[in-house]
Amino acid sequence: MGEFIQDPQFGEIVDFEYLRVPLHEAYDAMHPDFNMMEAINIGTKHFKDEPSQMIAGGASMLAWMMLPASDEPELAEELKDAIFTLGWTEEHTGSDLLSIKTQATPKSDDPDEREYHIQGGKWLINNSYHADYHMVLAKIDSNQNGPRSLSLFLVPRSSTKNWQRLETHVLRKMVLTKFDIDGPGRLVGKRGYGLSIVQRMASAARFQCSYAGSRLLLHAIPATIDHLSTKEIFEERPINFSNVFRQMYNLVLQSAFLTFVMHRAIVFSDSSFLQFHGTMLKSWLLLRVNEVLSQNWLVAGSKGFLQESVIGGMAIDSFVLPVFDGHYTINTLMTAKHMSRYLTADDKASAEERITRMRQKLFIFEAGNQINAKPSEIRRPEFFDYEAYMAGLDIPLDIDVPEYLARVKQLLDELDEKGLSSEAEYKYKVGTLVHWLESVLAAGEFWKTMGDDVYLNAIVQQYNAFVKAFNDIISEGSLETPFLTPMRHVPLPEVENNEAFLRDLLDVTGKIEAMRVAPTGA
Repeated sequence: MGEFIQDPQFGEIVDFEYLRVPLHEAYDAMHPDFNMMEAINIGTKHFKDEPSQMIAGGASMLAWMMLPASDEPELAEELKDAIFTLGWTEEHTGSDLLSIKTQATPKSDDPDEREYHIQGGKWLINNSYHADYHMVLAKIDSNQNGPRSLSLFLVPRSSTKNWQRLETHVLRKMVLTKFDIDGPGRLVGKRGYGLSIVQRMASAARFQCSYAGSRLLLHAIPATIDHLSTKEIFEERPINFSNVFRQMYNLVLQSAFLTFVMHRAIVFSDSSFLQFHGTMLKSWLLLRVNEVLSQNWLVAGSKGFLQESVIGGMAIDSFVLPVFDGHYTINTLMTAKHMSRYLTADDKASAEERITRMRQKLFIFEAGNQINAKPSEIRRPEFFDYEAYMAGLDIPLDIDVPEYLARVKQLLDELDEKGLSSEAEYKYKVGTLVHWLESVLAAGEFWKTMGDDVYLNAIVQQYNAFVKAFNDIISEGSLETPFLTPMRHVPLPEVENNEAFLRDLLDVTGKIEAMRVAPTGA
């Protein structure tokens, strides 16, 4: 079977029957053992990261994943041949799930009743026309609005009707619709625990969604290098023009770093950092992926506008990932609450131990227990002393960690004094600062893990981006905290072959695998 089909109703779309094959493999990867990254990597193997197929498959995978997340293992096993979709969003709610209006009425007065009649409507739902089952959030009591107002239901396709395709600018080979629900559905998990089940699933799903986004870089950036290294204008390859090379150097270095950040988070995902890293990936990382892909398209020029080109296609499709299944603003607001503990943590972490672990575990997908992570643990990550850890990395740059941490604390004090800390605008901005602080630390780990000074400018890039975000908060709010000053880049080495240099810089996976250190006794 092909990966796309010509459908008489919808035109060229994902072949949903073919989709069942990798979906069953993905479900097997997550039950009975839970290997969240191997599950999404199956999509890479089958679809070569093509966005419409990856996200269509991903939507079904995330929806099915709510069965094990709701402690329904028998149902999860029974339905491994099915296509699922996420029936959450309603047009009037967006990310505000507590405002949904879909109603669930029990078939009897039995307090343990599992069978319900579901009535309502859902909007902008992927796979909805072709799915066998919908995982629908609904209210049993329409007068309730709190976290316990939502329950989760398994709704068969036969209970849905009045599909209307919604044409989109992105992922045009998927089929997104709005539709009505009016029919039977089965309660999944406990009554009133719908939001808890979603949150349990989302802790792992953020990694899977972000992985799909990070993979776009590994196709679009090399495609631009290919184009600029083969095209000839003004009797020269564009890759050899100094302005083009410098732009591509910046983009390649960022792409290499973002790939590292994605897999660094995976290495530490089966720990208290699951939610912290996941929210950063779903917001900060996917926004950076979008920025890099958009700039990459501009550097590539007209080649990227061709329908056959992944350069423009993946840039366009990357816009959807920070928004679908949890808007990036929500994830950033979730991070803001960690700022105080992030800055004041005094536990000590060993840079040597973390670097060794990353060299051994990066780009390896192992089964874990992320789906069963305790909320009480992942809501309080085991942060460590930032300043001491950065000192332990022994970064050979003039980067004053105590100074910029002191400035951040000064800014937070000013926000408190002026009564701004509780405003949504500043909560969001504080959340972005946590992400940028973490990105600077991660860039230090990136350089140390790679063991090559050619990656030092990744630290400079992240620090300067942090400085810009910090200074923008002060400027936009007319605040009095002093600005921070950006750093100078480390001069580039002498490069004889621009194309070869960029490809080597980008090959983080190959370099890590080459230096892989076997654990003692292995």
